[in-house]
Parts: sequence; C-alpha cells; structure tokens
Amino acid sequence: MNTSLFRYLILAFIFTTPLAAYAATELQVACKEDDEDAEVTLDGEFKGYCPILLEVKPGTLKLRVVKKMDASHERVFEKEIQLDDGGKMKVDVVPTVQPIAAGQSQTAEQAHKSAEATMLAFKEQGVEPGNGKSFKDCQSCPEMVLIPPGSFMMGVPGSQQQRTISQVFAVGKYEVTFAEWDACAAAGGCGKYRPDDQGWGRGRQPVINVSWNDARRYVRWLSQKTGKSYRLLTEVEWEYAARAGTTTVYPWGDAIGSGNANCNGCGSQWDNKQPAPTGSFKANAFGIYDMNGNVCEWTEDCINDNCARRAARGGSWFYDALSVRSTYHTGDSTDARDLDDGFRVARELP
Repeated sequence: MNTSLFRYLILAFIFTTPLAAYAATELQVACKEDDEDAEVTLDGEFKGYCPILLEVKPGTLKLRVVKKMDASHERVFEKEIQLDDGGKMKVDVVPTVQPIAAGQSQTAEQAHKSAEATMLAFKEQGVEPGNGKSFKDCQSCPEMVLIPPGSFMMGVPGSQQQRTISQVFAVGKYEVTFAEWDACAAAGGCGKYRPDDQGWGRGRQPVINVSWNDARRYVRWLSQKTGKSYRLLTEVEWEYAARAGTTTVYPWGDAIGSGNANCNGCGSQWDNKQPAPTGSFKANAFGIYDMNGNVCEWTEDCINDNCARRAARGGSWFYDALSVRSTYHTGDSTDARDLDDGFRVARELP
C-alpha cells in the first residue's frame, strides 16, 4: 500500500472515530407555565431561562432555578444531580417560596435611588408619566409610555373596589404588532411560531392567533434581548391604564359613539370585519391606543384561581359595544389561539 495513503487512513480513523462515538450529555430543565421565565444556573453559572435544554459536562452538578416574586420573596428550586458521560436527564422544577436572603435584594434606599436615576434619564428624553411620550428599548421593541401611580375604583358600579397603583410602570403604547412578533420569531424566539394573519396583513396590524403561552414566550424573549423586565399587564394595571383617570364606561364617555374604537357597532370601517392597524383611533389620556376593542388582550391573571385559564381584556373587533367597556373581563385556556386574541406588554422600572 502507498505509504502516504496508509498514513492518511490512520489519521482519518483517529480523528473520525471519537466524533462518531461521541454522545452529548444533556440536561432538560422543565417547569410549569407559572415558572417559565425562572433563571437557571448550574454550579453558580447563569445558563438561561426555564424551560431549557442544556448540553453539559458529565459529573456532579448543582442546579438552581429561581423566579423573583416581589421585593422580599422568590420561588426557588435546588437539586444536586449526577450525569454520566452521554447521559440524558429531565428535571421537573417544583419550586418553593422563600424569603430573599439579606444582601441579595436592594435596600429600600437603593431601590429608591435606582428609580430616581431611571426617571431622571427618561425625563431628559422628554418622557414622563402620563404625558404620552414614548420610548423604545431596541429598534424592534414595542413603543412604551410611562403610567403614573394612583388609585381608582375597579369594576362595574355596585361591585367596585378601590385599587392602587403605587409605582410608575411602563405599558405598550400599542398592541404588539405582527412586525414586532415576527422580529422575535426571526431571532429564534417565540418558538419560531408564525401566526396566521388571516390575509389581513402583517406589519402594523396587531398580532393575532397567539395564545397566552405565546404571549409569555414573547415577553420572555424581549426581557432577554433588552435586559429589562417585560411581562403582561395584571388586570388591575390593565383597567387603570385603560381608564386613564376616567370614571366613565369608556375612556371617551358613557356612550359608544362612532369612530372611537373597532367593535361590532363602533361605527368604524373595520367593524365586525377585521382588526384595524394599531393606532387607528384616538389615544386615551395616558397616550395609549386601542385598549378598548380591536383585539382582546391577554393579562397575567388567572380566572377564578384556575391558572389553566387566563384573563383577557378590552373586547375585540367582533365583540359588541358592551363588551369593549373598560370593565369587561373574559378569558380562555392558556393554549387557545383565536383570530381576535392579541396582547400588550408592560415593563417594570427601573
């Protein structure tokens, strides 16, 4: 045999045999929907957000999964695991509520100073709570407006309760659009899911055919992309932002009127036909568009303590006028995708 050829074959065998025999050591970290955006660390090194599939080194590993609940409590799951070379393991995360250890959370003074610095930076850009001026955390991110703190009477007359928003937070100026969703999918987020636009177009059209689970995937991707804390609105936040200081049935008054929103009977060109492009109607006093009508907006809240179903607000383009009131409340299963379901994002400050 030719000597050069023989050497080539030996080298080929040496380099290809280990690759062919190699099997990845994998760790799958699974969690329930309420913990989907929990932080995952291995041996103290941040790896991403739950759920996640990791290729890891074999051996003993310390897994820690944490989701912050509020300033003083978090949900924590810790487990020491042993993985052999080429092994595969699935860990189902079942966290417990724990107080945040001293020194891990900001003191009240630190939090106050951080908030002051954030608000000063916004003010220098002309963005202040309630003035309707918007900001964006990235080119493909939703436009956001600042919502001032305050109290209001939530619900319909006869069963109203006072609710208080104690801190400034940010809300999407518009419903999340197809353009914003498609940016997420193109970047490998949102499960690379491409919702059907029903032939009504993408771009500035509000994204539809997205479930609550889909909406959570989007805010998780947005948080990872920007390093900011994005999420869905709570029902209290949603109604407070929709009312924008009003006590009337709708932000514009007690009568539905004509051309104020998109619903079945709202007097717009899109009534009972399709969603309107975002921003097609007058903004409310906080500078937010389309909270009443157009598409139903998913919120964080469970329906009657059943977290397999989530609340949606605002009614939609084929709901009647009574169903687009600021108090209207509906909901669906977390995996339901409908041609009138969309969402709006919130962002915590700082």
